[in-house]
Amino acid sequence: MKQTNMQTSVALRFRRMTRKSYGAFNTMHRIINIGTLTSLALACAYTSTVSAQNIAASEPEYNLGEPDKELTGVTVTASKTATPLNEATRLVTVISAREIAQTPARSIQELLNYVAGIDVAQRGAQGVQADVSIRGGSHEQIVILLNGVNVSSSKTGHLSFDFPINLSDIERIEVLRGPSALIYGTGAFSGAINIITKHSAETSLYAKATAGMHRLVGAELRGAMTWGKTENSLSLSRRSSAGYRTNTDYEIYNALWQTRLNLPAENKMDLQLGYNEKKFGANSFYSAKYPNQYEHTQRMIASLRGDLGGERLRLLPTIYWDREYDCFELVRGTTFGQNHHIVNNYGAGLIANYSSLLGTTTLGGELRYEEVIGNKLGTPRAKPESYYTKFGSRTNVSLSLEHTVKLDKWLISAGTLMSHNTLLSGKYTFLPSVSVNYHPLDRWSFVATWSRSMRLPTLNDLWYTDPVHKHGDNLQPEYAHSFEAIAKYQTSHVEAHLSYFLMKGSNLIDWVKFDPTETAFTSHNIAELTNQGLEAGLALRLGEYLPFLGDAGRLSLDYLYMTQQHRAPGVAMSKYALNYLRHKFTAQLAHNVGSRIEALWALRYQDRVNQASPFATLDLKLDYRLTNHLRAGLELNNITDTQYADIAGVPQPGFWLSGSISYSL
Repeated sequence: MKQTNMQTSVALRFRRMTRKSYGAFNTMHRIINIGTLTSLALACAYTSTVSAQNIAASEPEYNLGEPDKELTGVTVTASKTATPLNEATRLVTVISAREIAQTPARSIQELLNYVAGIDVAQRGAQGVQADVSIRGGSHEQIVILLNGVNVSSSKTGHLSFDFPINLSDIERIEVLRGPSALIYGTGAFSGAINIITKHSAETSLYAKATAGMHRLVGAELRGAMTWGKTENSLSLSRRSSAGYRTNTDYEIYNALWQTRLNLPAENKMDLQLGYNEKKFGANSFYSAKYPNQYEHTQRMIASLRGDLGGERLRLLPTIYWDREYDCFELVRGTTFGQNHHIVNNYGAGLIANYSSLLGTTTLGGELRYEEVIGNKLGTPRAKPESYYTKFGSRTNVSLSLEHTVKLDKWLISAGTLMSHNTLLSGKYTFLPSVSVNYHPLDRWSFVATWSRSMRLPTLNDLWYTDPVHKHGDNLQPEYAHSFEAIAKYQTSHVEAHLSYFLMKGSNLIDWVKFDPTETAFTSHNIAELTNQGLEAGLALRLGEYLPFLGDAGRLSLDYLYMTQQHRAPGVAMSKYALNYLRHKFTAQLAHNVGSRIEALWALRYQDRVNQASPFATLDLKLDYRLTNHLRAGLELNNITDTQYADIAGVPQPGFWLSGSISYSL
């Protein structure tokens, strides 16, 4: 594991566990085995027990001090109980604030492109819109969380990243591979992405201005202060571009307020309020037949989370509200094919962790209510209002129980999640999970997990119809059984991992055509599908062996190989489920240029089944330290000017140059 430090990246080991908020995951694109997967029936996982040791918080963008060789404690966000790093039962990639600042990305979606196990199928560039999936799952089969609160769109996975966050706000991103229903609820069919923001007020001011090709302009401002027992921060931003081709212009606005109330005995309450707005030309986003599409979305979020109790018993209550607004025009500037929808998601949950000599027992529960009003989704309203002629709703209740025990070099965790949704009258689903970790030596660990997962249809799956799409009837949830085996090796200079995964799914939901001449795709359960593959990674700390690279010199290599077998009778064309990455390779090289310039090269190669041919892109980020507070950056994306499309009929940008200047105090 690497500490977030500008000059040196050092492998860390954790010798004891505490409940302190020490940052276990200050590492970029490193695979970390997360252990003791205590259950989270909540779709909102608790995460505030981890804060990056105040290293990333006090100097979030550029840390110049000497690295610590070892940390003394660790708390784990995907779990609900502090666990030593070597007692681990899942595979997690963590991207820290330091590495986010180094990476030549302008959005979370572009940042995730550098993770081999993630497929980012972009429509609009630079965070306008992208479908993000994990290990061959669809973009509907993952849960997106902001500080542990579920911000996934219940309407459609296309909009799951429409939430108010800037890259400079992020302390780290944790990517949990594989089904995670016991942790994050039924939506985590193939994995979860948890985005954790900075809470500390030690950095009082951060400002950044950006400009580049295609009339790209942007500005960010973040302020933080401590007032009494509270830590408060406000982040604002605007970014826009004229677009890299016709009808790809965009404007994006973000505002995020956070308050942490520190209570006695390390108890705390976290409040977050956010607003996001996007206006963008959607050239051929959903159908090549209509290139002049346009979309306007808004998202408002509010949540309150707590961490209360003592050493033996911890109570983690959460309440949240998430409001989505979406206006879509099939032909820009006209009412043809126009959609208007407002979606409200309300949630409340409680997790109780109890630790004893017999191990750790976790009981969790969540109640989530989803409603939509609009002109496409739901059933006719008794009293229509303007565009809002239809209404639909559903309620999901879930309970989970898990117990974890440690026996010498073994750690065993088992539990189950019970879920009930009002759309499935009288039906209760149980999703068990078992994890085993064997740690024979300090440098080696071996993990095996088995779990069952389920996903409900989205609101679009259930009800959406337009000239090129038609919802199916009697859609049922999709299910899967998954297995994973992991081997990991780690020293102070080398990290390596190898993982084999297998997922067997049934009733998989997709938008399909049964005849290529059909004018519309229809949502259907398309029978059975099996994904299996290998993930491998190697990270080398090169600074000590190749001094010309500087103390920060490091090389990371990651590779995904996947195959798929499916039985989908009669299906002639599939939009999502049968379009997967066969190969993805990523390489990153970080080094210094003199004493003031940092460089990071990022190479990505991928081969998707339904693409005409594989492609590769090369990006470069140069960062120049003018003073301790002032920085200048240069980003060169797609240096080779590769012509490619992640989604058929939606070409992505060629070479794009931009620059920035930032100030922190």
